[in-house]
Amino acid sequence: MSIDWCPFAIKRPIIADNFTTGRGAHQVTAVVLHIAAGSLAGVYATFNQPGRKASAHFCVGKDGTIEQYVSVNDTAYANGLSWQNNQWLNPRGRVVQPTWQNLIPKTNPNLYTVSVEHEGFPQDVWTTEMYDANNRLLLWLADQFNLTYAPRRTLIGHCEIDPLDKANCPGPNVNYDRIAEDIAALAAARQLTWMPINTDAALYQFAQAHNLGYPQTDEFEFAVAGKTYVGQVFNLGIVYVEKGNWDQVAWTKKPVGM
Repeated sequence: MSIDWCPFAIKRPIIADNFTTGRGAHQVTAVVLHIAAGSLAGVYATFNQPGRKASAHFCVGKDGTIEQYVSVNDTAYANGLSWQNNQWLNPRGRVVQPTWQNLIPKTNPNLYTVSVEHEGFPQDVWTTEMYDANNRLLLWLADQFNLTYAPRRTLIGHCEIDPLDKANCPGPNVNYDRIAEDIAALAAARQLTWMPINTDAALYQFAQAHNLGYPQTDEFEFAVAGKTYVGQVFNLGIVYVEKGNWDQVAWTKKPVGM
């Protein structure tokens, strides 16, 4: 089972009236993006109101804050539909025709989706902080539920579940293709062995001051006449210094072909 609460989200559990414990043996198959049509502060107040029967798992603030209200292993109410008389009804009882291709017939989508609200209004362009936080959260959710994001399949907007009352949720400025591409790139890059870059290191600062480009290797040690040196390869040269004498950095050009 996935972890109930995201470790980097602010945990703000809501009252039991507004979610259902468990998912009725269903597995999460998609993440649904929403717009809060208001402030981050107002989201918790709404979801924690007795008898409101409204909730989402998360909300992402414009400043990058992430709040979580319901365990991802429980059923929030943000994406609800009911099946009656061979047709889908939204929470207001209106007949709707969802466009989501992965909708499970006759089954409330709340049972197999995770809902993520976003602070603001449909016409708003997400801030950089909000976009980055959303990507971080989606990457974590992908790990929890073994999801690979495909726009309009495993990553959708609320408008694809309820195109009648929620036609502008989350809004026209959300680029699902770009988000899916970003998450895929992040997931792939995470599998690589990253070279650490210490921007406070003497070698790095020297290289930047002398326009030698960026590191191509980690720092390495070598010896000359019994003394230990620290070196590092940059785009345009090899920077080195006797260990401990950090104010005596030197460099040499890289040979052709190196």
